[in-house]
Amino acid sequence: MVIIPIIIGVEGGAYYVYKLGARADMSTRWYLDGDKSFGFALGAVKIKPSENSLLKLGRFGTDYSYGSLPYRIPLMAGSSQRTLPTVSEGALGYWALTPNIDLWGMWRSRVFLWTDSTTGIRDEGVYNSQTGKYDKHRARSFLAASWHDDTSRYSLGASVQKDVSNQIQSILEKSIPLDPNYTLKGELLGFYAQLEGLSRNTSQPNETALVSGQLTWNAPWGSVFGSGGYLRHAMNGAVVDTDIGYPFSLSLDRNREGMQSWQLGVNYRLTPQFTLTFAPIVTRGYESSKRDVRIEGAGILGGMNYRVSEGPLQGMNFFLAADKGREKRDGSTLGDRLNYWDVKMSIQYDFMLK
Repeated sequence: MVIIPIIIGVEGGAYYVYKLGARADMSTRWYLDGDKSFGFALGAVKIKPSENSLLKLGRFGTDYSYGSLPYRIPLMAGSSQRTLPTVSEGALGYWALTPNIDLWGMWRSRVFLWTDSTTGIRDEGVYNSQTGKYDKHRARSFLAASWHDDTSRYSLGASVQKDVSNQIQSILEKSIPLDPNYTLKGELLGFYAQLEGLSRNTSQPNETALVSGQLTWNAPWGSVFGSGGYLRHAMNGAVVDTDIGYPFSLSLDRNREGMQSWQLGVNYRLTPQFTLTFAPIVTRGYESSKRDVRIEGAGILGGMNYRVSEGPLQGMNFFLAADKGREKRDGSTLGDRLNYWDVKMSIQYDFMLK
């Protein structure tokens, strides 16, 4: 008889945001309105039936940019650029079917996304645009599979949520070594969503599709990248998140009707710890599904990143970015010319108590 030990553990954590203030004569993002600070705690039981499987029960991180997940798992993984990471409450399962094939499953009852920055962790469910709340609770189920080797990863995932949406997403990644110090990496993302039941609308599109890709040339001094994306129909981000493409801007919206976005950029490594980023972007699309107001946008993103590599603060990461954007919207109720600028700074320090 073979006895397989089952390992049981726990994990926990906490995040807190303190709002420094806001100027009355300047507008800001809607989820930063008000003056209240808030935070939340995480806690989950981890059950490890074998070396190649894991089950989490409770409240846990699902934001791969914060290191909560090992890679970008389709639909399950968030990548928040805000001050708090994506969090899920429910059950998460992992099984390495072979050394090259991973299977993932998740059942989520509650969640925290970037759209929840004013309310905190909330129930999964049907969004009521009149009240701004999710007043009908509906859990969401996910399933994903990923195949990988030393230079590639191909992943596919799907989710179902009664009265909200059915979604499917694929992520393809391939790296090509050019010589010992240079590589070329290609990434391609496909996404489709269809609204269901109570979330369907007779006056707006009830489905959308997104395709986005990025090509990166990596060198010893940094990298050069180009990315693009196309979104067929705009969706309310509180119902379906389409902010998942590769082009990135703090200011310009890439999630409007028939929106194209194109970006070129360079990351220059001054030292192994200090990196500078410069990335202009252009967008073309429409303000609404009526397609009566055309959007022509252009912007420039500049950033710097520093990571402490030694000493008592080893691992601390400093990030500062500034973004300047402009849009032409002839006939828009917001104005024919819109000017934006955003500044973001973050200091992240992860530590573990043993």
